[in-house]
Formats: sequence, C-alpha cells, structure tokens
Amino acid sequence: MTELFTSSRPVASDVPEAATAAVREATEELHHTLNARGIDVSFQDIALLGHTESWDSEGQRWVHVIWRTEEEG
Repeated sequence: MTELFTSSRPVASDVPEAATAAVREATEELHHTLNARGIDVSFQDIALLGHTESWDSEGQRWVHVIWRTEEEG
C-alpha cells in the first residue's frame, strides 16, 4: 500500500527568497507530520527530494513537497 504525504505553501512574492522560505516551511510541516505518524525521516531526507510548483486559478504560486511510503505485503 502506498501512502502520500504532502505539504504546500503559497509563495508570497516573486523574489527568490520568498520561494525558498515557502519550501522550508512546507518541508518543516511535512517533517513534523511524518514524525508524528512514526515515520522516522530527517528534514534533510525530505529536502533532498526537492519540490514542485504550481499556480492556482487566481495566479497564486504554490510550492509542494511530497513524501511517499510503500508498505510491503
């Protein structure tokens, strides 16, 4: 069974620092979520996977971080 865990944040402005801050916040939230579920993963492990970006229908830019688990059985 595969489980997906995600966290998203809006990017406040077009400056590169805003995107970096949004990615960090989303990664921190995902890290806390995974640890709370007993999934032992480091912030660095999540960060190494990178992030994706999208724009919603109102033109807001978003960043997304995703972690996928797979259970054997």
